[in-house]
Amino acid sequence: MRIISGRFKGLSFGNKIFEETRPTTDRMRESIFNALSHYINFEDDNIEVLDMCAGTGALGFEAISRGAKRCIFVENQLHIAQEIRHSAHSLGIPQNQSPIAVQDALTFFNGFFLKQLPDYVPVYWNCIFCDPPYIARILNKILHEIEKTNSLCPQGILIAEHDIIEHILLPKGFSTLTSLTFGKTIVDIIQKD
Repeated sequence: MRIISGRFKGLSFGNKIFEETRPTTDRMRESIFNALSHYINFEDDNIEVLDMCAGTGALGFEAISRGAKRCIFVENQLHIAQEIRHSAHSLGIPQNQSPIAVQDALTFFNGFFLKQLPDYVPVYWNCIFCDPPYIARILNKILHEIEKTNSLCPQGILIAEHDIIEHILLPKGFSTLTSLTFGKTIVDIIQKD
């Protein structure tokens, strides 16, 4: 895999691809970030990103490359999280800009991990990538946790990737800006009002 744009443009990462991960292809990532460019400016110094069910970390790394201040990666499998750390190191991204929470996406919002960060302050994310395993069918539960914990800032953007079978139930105060279709995969770009 490689970074599409920004300061790490063209650099490769992710030497190991695990069968549990479903990497977002370069083409999909490019389309997602082209669509996002209408709604969010990653070059703003204060853009905080959350990459839920991070897998390879490709979406978060792309956001950092394009100028995001920090991306927290949430991945529940230790060996995959270790590969994210290795990829961040190979790209030259410092740990304080790319912390990794090795925990379940649904328990992440209890705040325990965030309180362990040296520069912890309560965080509203400007951008949340949410790409859980399709078979788990937990996307709606994660959306509910995001809404319940008020984790997305006003006008913040949520990118929800799912298969065509899964029906998304938007929390109150959220609306779909656009949807992208890639074969049997749908990427919804959602904004909090």
